[in-house]
This record gives sequence, C-alpha cells and structure tokens, in this order.
Amino acid sequence: MPIRLIATDIDGTLLDSENRLPPVNVQVLQQAVAGGVHIALVTARKVNTTRRIAALLDLPCALIAHNGARIWDWAGHELRHLTVALELAQAIAGFADVHDIPLMTTVDEVNYYGPGYPLKLEGQSRDDQRVPTNIAAVMGAPTRIIVVGARGIELLAEAWGQAADSLVIHRYYSREGAMYSAVLTHARANKADALNELCGKTGIAASEVLALGDAEADAPMLRWAGIGVAMGNAMAEARAAADWVAPDHDAGGFAAAVERFVLR
Repeated sequence: MPIRLIATDIDGTLLDSENRLPPVNVQVLQQAVAGGVHIALVTARKVNTTRRIAALLDLPCALIAHNGARIWDWAGHELRHLTVALELAQAIAGFADVHDIPLMTTVDEVNYYGPGYPLKLEGQSRDDQRVPTNIAAVMGAPTRIIVVGARGIELLAEAWGQAADSLVIHRYYSREGAMYSAVLTHARANKADALNELCGKTGIAASEVLALGDAEADAPMLRWAGIGVAMGNAMAEARAAADWVAPDHDAGGFAAAVERFVLR
C-alpha cells in the first residue's frame, strides 16, 4: 500500500541531537505533502512545544501529544484528552512526597514542579510553576506525571507498574543505557492507540502509515504501522519493533527513511 501518513516522533527522530530541525527533513516532508501525504507529530511533549515544531515545519500537521493522551486533527479539532484519575494521581503524589521523589505534574497544560525536580525556573510563569509539595500540584486530574531518577522510577514502578488498566509508565534512557526519566499517563495514552484513533476517524489504514521513532515509547507505534522505522540512535526496544533501522538522526536518518519509503 502507498504511504498516506508519516507519523513521527520529535526528539531523537525529527530533530537532531542539538534539538535543531535539519533543513533536509523539512524538504522531504514538503515533497511528501505535495504528493498528498499527511503528517502527524507524535511526541511525549506537551501541546505548546509540539505546536512550535509544527510552526517550524510550516506544514499541516495532526498533533499527538503527551505520548498519546491528547490528539488534534489537521483542522485543529481536539479528538481526545485522557487524564490520570484524580484519586490515583493524589496517591502517587503523596507517595512521592513521603519518599522524596521529584515529580513534574501537568494539569491543563501547566507544569507544576515539585521539590527537588531538576529544573531551574527564574520566578514563576503561567505554564511553569514551582509547588512546595507534589500533592499540591494535583489541582485536577493530570495529563501526565513525570519522574526523574532511576530510584524514583523504580519505586513508582514497583508500587503501580502492575496497574495496566489505569496507568502506563513510559521509560526514557540515555544513549549510554541509563534510565533517567519516566512519564506516567492514562493506560490508553500510548502512541499506537492514539494513531489508531486518529486514523480510524480519517479513513487511513495502519498499512498506509510510516512511523518513525527512537524511544521505548515509540515501539508500539512502530509495530502498529505498516512500516516502522527506528533511528540509528534508537533504544533497543524501538529497534526490535522496527521494520528498518535508519542512520542516526544526526546522519540524515529521518530524511533517508522518508525518501526510501515515501518519495521513491
């Protein structure tokens, strides 16, 4: 089947290791769109930073943010917003306070940084605020909860890792293989489920999707898509799920994949 949708992760895939958007990636996407192919940005990022990348591309993009918790179609209509249940989020925050686990909690697109979260904030802004405790951040049902540090991740995974019906934990690793952060979201907030919903509402089959990524969280969508491509810098889980491993994201891997599976 010809590819009708390019679904791409952003960090470590579309962007290089300096978080820059290579001009060649823009060029191949422009050619794909000119040929009738759709684009979806599928990322762990929150909404406003995802929109910034879409603005840099200056192309029509569907947006899947927070690892699939929120979806917008190409007309800008929000299709879903999944949140962690309030009672569960409060229990996680309380547990984190007791065990000194640094969390960042996102409620209505505002990031609330708990004690010890490693981010320097100069004052307070509307979208980024410090809070004295993690429980103080749970002002409503959060879209995501981010934990940093292997110790905190392991403690939370031990306490709630089996709650497959209510929560999913997306782990992120450094290039050296060290686990450095994890994102906790609603159980259905994964990239494959989100793409399936987006495509189901727009008449695009999974076999018509090229998915590109580099992280453990990308593996389900790489398996789901007709063609799954992992970057050369990808984690082992993404590589194992992919149909093809492209060159590194710093070596033109994204453009090589689009040229190979779409433009040719």
